[in-house]
Amino acid sequence: METYVIHVTKECNCDCTYCYEDDKTSLYTWEEVRGFIDNILKFRTSDSFNVEFLGGEPLLAWDLIKNSYEYLEELEDIYVGYYCITTNGTIMTEEIADYLSKNSKIGYAVSLDGHKWANQLRVFKESRENTYDKVMENILFLREYGVEASIHMVTHLYNVSTISSSIDHLYKQGLTFIDLGTIEKTMIIDQDYCDRFIKELDIVSKRIIEGTYPDLSIGLFNNLKPKSDVRSYIKDPVTGKTIGETYGRSGSDITHTDEYEMNRCTEATEVSEMIYHIRETVYNMHQNRLREVSSDDN
Repeated sequence: METYVIHVTKECNCDCTYCYEDDKTSLYTWEEVRGFIDNILKFRTSDSFNVEFLGGEPLLAWDLIKNSYEYLEELEDIYVGYYCITTNGTIMTEEIADYLSKNSKIGYAVSLDGHKWANQLRVFKESRENTYDKVMENILFLREYGVEASIHMVTHLYNVSTISSSIDHLYKQGLTFIDLGTIEKTMIIDQDYCDRFIKELDIVSKRIIEGTYPDLSIGLFNNLKPKSDVRSYIKDPVTGKTIGETYGRSGSDITHTDEYEMNRCTEATEVSEMIYHIRETVYNMHQNRLREVSSDDN
């Protein structure tokens, strides 16, 4: 199912060392966001799709998220399978927690790079303090409302050796939905990183097969995004602001109109090839283990 990413703000209360975002100031009006949604609908090739809200820090623009969700949910001729807020996890209020608890189609995906020491490059803009404590506080606060967070771990040279210990730590905090990404634009990725990434996730894979983590879901173990899954950045030609993104699999959807400027990430680089290789290796490694277990059971 197609996923459309809606940008609601470029402002952020954090200043992560590896941040890839060039625009850190743009704000959006409801008219801009609604106009983008209307064009998604106008040029859609399917009546079913998913929506992700992104920033900056999207919860700084909570009203735009709420307005977008309610606007789409009121439409009778389309179906949004799920909504996801991808957040740094540092902002939470009783209003937001209560709303999420009453609207279970909205997922809460937190960027947290593992245990506290693995998360050292994610810091607040003003205090320069590690965001870990505040993020965990908010995760536990949300849990009181019956809302569980999923975790997105960003990995790089300085925390790749902690992947297995970080996943173990997060699992023991009750966090059972974890995916991993790799810094590509702002930090160097080398062969040592690649080798350690595979080694660390090999440890996690073995533990899952052995039953150490019975309800743990690692996104990379379950799904390998194909190379053809090209991401397109959608820019407003008048303001120059990136208004959204899509994975661009629909062919004739909004990414193939003259309404916006498109930046398609089609060029393969040495680094992108390295990253795809390690993700493919890890995925196949775990899937092979699952097949071996299934064969033994039979």
